[in-house]
Parts: sequence; C-alpha cells; structure tokens
Amino acid sequence: MKLIISVLLFSTNLLAQNVPLKDYNWSTDDIALKGLSKEKLFSTMDRDLIKLGDSICSNRALMWLYDFKRQHDVDGSKIFLFYTGKTGEAGAKTWWYHVAPIIVESGTEWVMDAGFSLNITKPLLINEWLKTFTGSTNCKEIQANETDLIERMFSGRVFPEVTKYGSYDCYFKKVPAGYWTPASVAMNLLGTTTNGTPTTFERPEINKDEVYAACKEAVTGPLGYAIG
Repeated sequence: MKLIISVLLFSTNLLAQNVPLKDYNWSTDDIALKGLSKEKLFSTMDRDLIKLGDSICSNRALMWLYDFKRQHDVDGSKIFLFYTGKTGEAGAKTWWYHVAPIIVESGTEWVMDAGFSLNITKPLLINEWLKTFTGSTNCKEIQANETDLIERMFSGRVFPEVTKYGSYDCYFKKVPAGYWTPASVAMNLLGTTTNGTPTTFERPEINKDEVYAACKEAVTGPLGYAIG
C-alpha cells in the first residue's frame, strides 16, 4: 500500500507545473507543488462574511484571490466570461459578464467559483464552468490583438453573437489575479482608458487598496468590513 501511495504521489508531482498565461508575464501557481488540493482550497473560501447573493462577482473574485495569496501563498488567476444576447439572460436581469478565480492542480486549470453554493459545490474545469453559466461551451477565447472585442469590455453591454471571428455564444479571457474589472483588463491590453487616453496600466499583483474597496461592497456589513 505504501508503495502504491508513493507511486501516486510521484506521478502527481511529475504532472504538477505552474501554468503561464498567454499575453501576460504571469503564471498560475500549481497548488500540488505546495501540498494543497483544489477541494481543500475550495472549502476554505469565505462564504460567511461575503454576501454571496448580493455582491458583485468581481469583488468576490478579488477577495478570494487575495485570501489564496495571504493564507496559502498561492498566486491564482481569473477568468472573465462575457455573455451574448443569447446567453446573458438571468431571470429578470441581463448579465454582461461574470468572473471567478482560477487555480492549477497537477497542471490542470480549475475555476473556483464559491458564490453559488446551491449549485456549485466544488471546483470546475473551465468548460464545465462555461456550460454552467451559459448553457454552452461554444465560447471564444479573446486574443490580445482582437481590439474590437477588447474595446467592448468598456461598454457594460453583452457581446454580439456574430463577429468577423465567427458565431459564438460567449467569450472569455484569462488574466492575472490583480485585474479587478473588465475595464482594467481592457486598459492593460489596449493601452488606453475608457476615454481613449493613452495609459500604461499594469495590475498583475493584487492591489490592497482595491481589495479594501471590494470589501466595502462584498461583505455582510460594517463588522465584516472591519475584520475582513
């Protein structure tokens, strides 16, 4: 039995590797190299102080990634999902984007979305997560040179289903942990602000001031903000 366990651990370590993000000088830490499991990490994600049903997803994601780094020394990343008119309806609301943390375990990326405790109880593969929130896996990964799509991250509106890149039900972009909102992603990739003013915006590492601002909106009340 000890031999089997040793072989399994050795095999896991062979697969473990930090995964670099395309278009960024950033790698998502492989938690297996730190002796962690995705299930263990998921179970530690704060669902008590954070208002799961009422808070903004970008604030939750920033706070959870900050906790990963602070509590476990894990540098995670994020996946921003952008809806089309076909997939963006959520009851009486229209969602135009959603975002959640990503970690890596044994070389595989996992989405850690603890904001929906009734129907998401564990880490999900990226395609599983996309299917959960859009009903489809026909999603396009946005590339750094596709400026027309990136400019839409400023708009606050759903993306088109048909573009020169083809027909898609949703779009997504994986980014380093520090990019808080779609606008921050766009400013970095385009080198301009919402008004077209040139800017050099870099946010790979998490900014503590932004975490505190996110905390004001996302926690259950003043006490949570004070101790969170």
